[in-house]
Amino acid sequence: MNEYNKVNKESEKYIKEMHELADKNEFKNNIVVLGLVIVIVSIIIFSIFMNTSIMKPKTDVAVSKSVTKNSNTISSPKPTVTTKTTNASSIKPIVSPTNIYEYLNVEGNRTNLLKKSIALNGGSKKGLNVYLLSEILRANSYAIPSKTTTVKQLMDSLLSMGWKKNRNPTQLKKGDICFTTDMPGKIGSPSHAYVFMGWVKDGKTDYANICDGQVEEFGNILHKRNLSITTTQKDKFSFFLRK
Repeated sequence: MNEYNKVNKESEKYIKEMHELADKNEFKNNIVVLGLVIVIVSIIIFSIFMNTSIMKPKTDVAVSKSVTKNSNTISSPKPTVTTKTTNASSIKPIVSPTNIYEYLNVEGNRTNLLKKSIALNGGSKKGLNVYLLSEILRANSYAIPSKTTTVKQLMDSLLSMGWKKNRNPTQLKKGDICFTTDMPGKIGSPSHAYVFMGWVKDGKTDYANICDGQVEEFGNILHKRNLSITTTQKDKFSFFLRK
């Protein structure tokens, strides 16, 4: 009987220990599962937080930078355009003897010049030359005084503007202002002036196409003239002036 009770107690003790061990294992398993659940939930929450709270501000910054860059790109050309316009308006046209030639090559220009010159000369075609040459020069931006009435006054005005004298007819260029020899007894006062418009024949410096105000004689402000000799009515070439 005693032996039976002893065995029975040992069995109960063993069964109790087995239950305790099973309870401990179940608790450990529960802790592991709970830990895994916490980790997974943490990862999910972190991912959601990253997608909503962090990524969105970055996008806003990128858009803001893009807008600022575009704004600079649009506004920057404006001062450039203004600068170009200012520079262009301050540049004055360059006037040269070639411009005078090209200006006189237009029939409409010659017609207007003749009308203005005749008006300045009181409606007369006689003694028109200096008025015509002065008007030609003024039309090409040379400030010839309106009171200019003699060839000498015209010559002095051009010399005062820095025009240079040249006595070599072979160096004439279209648009140069030519002067003849002096009037008798008046040193330094050429008898006539005209615009050189080219040689009648290339290589020959005798006859030239010219422009002057001898309309009554030739019927036109463009005509031929002998530069190399003096006749009873025409003095020969003496020098030309060029800017």
